[in-house]
Amino acid sequence: MEQRTEFQTQTEAEAIYQLESAIGCPHCSTMLETVHVVRLLRTRVNFTSSLPRRGYVCACPECRKVIPAVVG
Repeated sequence: MEQRTEFQTQTEAEAIYQLESAIGCPHCSTMLETVHVVRLLRTRVNFTSSLPRRGYVCACPECRKVIPAVVG
């Protein structure tokens, strides 16, 4: 049985997006029909930042690594 890391057990997808056609994950090569979207929230910064306060990343539902994508 696969042992889950602390990161994997604590994260939940903010949303799950269905892809129009299957693609291969660039990390684990699993053919993906969906991707998980997780929200980023800036919680602390020690300087004046021009970066946005929030954003999103897409992750492979199998290996949970971030994959390049645009949520628009």
